[in-house]
Amino acid sequence: MALYLPSSIQKLMDFIKAVYTSSILVPVVVKPIGAAAQIGVPEAHKLAIKLGRPFIVLPEVRDLRGVLGCERVVYVSEAGREVGVEELIAGSVRTALLLGSGDQEPSGREIEGLEIAWPRGVPKGMPVTALAGILVYEILRIKG
Repeated sequence: MALYLPSSIQKLMDFIKAVYTSSILVPVVVKPIGAAAQIGVPEAHKLAIKLGRPFIVLPEVRDLRGVLGCERVVYVSEAGREVGVEELIAGSVRTALLLGSGDQEPSGREIEGLEIAWPRGVPKGMPVTALAGILVYEILRIKG
């Protein structure tokens, strides 16, 4: 699960902690800026080391495919079509769910070629940390 362009330390850390509640997910931060980049990323690395878990920081959305080898990247956005969480994670290919931090959304060029979807039943306007928690819970429920 990936968080795009966070600027808040608290938002970054809450996202990381939510993802770490699952042993099958890896938190990825794409293009952190401001305090999130300067203070949040080092704090997240400390937490990752303490927990013995991976934590990945990438400079570009395209690196989800190019560096991590994700065959499928789904940008989770209210503008996307509504689908069940099962469909968001369906299949046996390596999939990344990309969440906007709410600070600034990716440009059209950055999300070109990505699937755009919103989890059915999740209210629009949901803060990203709450959305991450819901998605982690649903993924754990489905994948076990």
